[in-house]
Amino acid sequence: MAIRQFRLKKFRTLLILLGIAVGVATVVAVVSLGEGLRINAIEEIQKSRDLTLIEVSPGFRENGLVLISDSKIEEIKEYGEIVCPYVKDAYVSPSGTYFEIFGAQEGYRTANELELAEGSWYDSGENQIILGSDLWEKLEKIDGARIGTPITARLRLYGEDGKPLDKEISFIPVGYLKPSGNEIDSRAFMRLEYAKGLSKKEYYDGALIKVESSSLVHETREKIDKLGLSSSSAQDEIDSVNRIMNGVTLVLAFFSSISLLVGGLMVVNTMVVSVYERTREIGISKAIGASESDILRMFLAECLFIGALGGVLGDFLGVLFSTFIDKIGRALLMSRLDVGNIEHLTALNFEILGAGILISLLVSVVSGLYPAWRASKLDPVSALRQL
Repeated sequence: MAIRQFRLKKFRTLLILLGIAVGVATVVAVVSLGEGLRINAIEEIQKSRDLTLIEVSPGFRENGLVLISDSKIEEIKEYGEIVCPYVKDAYVSPSGTYFEIFGAQEGYRTANELELAEGSWYDSGENQIILGSDLWEKLEKIDGARIGTPITARLRLYGEDGKPLDKEISFIPVGYLKPSGNEIDSRAFMRLEYAKGLSKKEYYDGALIKVESSSLVHETREKIDKLGLSSSSAQDEIDSVNRIMNGVTLVLAFFSSISLLVGGLMVVNTMVVSVYERTREIGISKAIGASESDILRMFLAECLFIGALGGVLGDFLGVLFSTFIDKIGRALLMSRLDVGNIEHLTALNFEILGAGILISLLVSVVSGLYPAWRASKLDPVSALRQL
């Protein structure tokens, strides 16, 4: 009976389906855009960060600051494949360029897979440093830095009375690194022992741990936390991106779902009109034995058909909208906003498409509840008087 009604009123049915389908398609396209942006952001993090690396820093507890001592490093060495303690201090060049020098062991280079663009690694020279690509470019242009030529920089220390003490130190750049696309490009590196001596530090500012696989990161960080130390990894950035993009996608989906509300109102209007048009049919059905539940199921069956067909059509239109956004939006980002190569701006999956059909069914059924209830409550005697 529901299918017969659709055949009798093809144009009205088509309009309802389009109303539901456009709403579903809008939601599907917007959610696929949010999912695509999330995936691209995570891929960029994975390209620039090693997921097997863990940064360890001093921890804060109720009884005070937990520092990274040699004994802590010995304990940490049991957790990772490579463990590299380091110290870092801020320096300023004569032209006013601020930069950090990391004093680290050989394993730091191995863990970060650092490669030289020119020059050589520091050997026996205590004051030899390696510069990141961005820092080298800046010092070369502003301070006239050259490989093998000493440069001076000031290290700010503080005396026992709290007054600042500037210490001028001479360094010899022996090489600079290839671009890595992360914070390493703006740093300088030297031997750990000499760096500790310059700032007279007894403890380490941090440690870098490399584990065998990214699946061990969470377990290793839990062990580090038990030592009272703090830790971070690229997974923190990924989790942050997931939280932000989930929120953005939810907001976009909420506003785009307004078109679904329009489709739902179309269903309500059409079904109410249908009740008035089919008053005699309802009266005859009740007169020959149809119950209120039979009438209710008859009208809800029409809503289910509308929801199912509208959901399928909406998913089809959503795929088209997503493809259009991907083609136009990706070109815009790459040309106008100076964004690197992006393979896809949107990302569709079966979960999004399945959700589109379920949303369509839900909207259609909820919208048809009142008209169906009203039809089931019609008095058969009053309905038959219209014959």
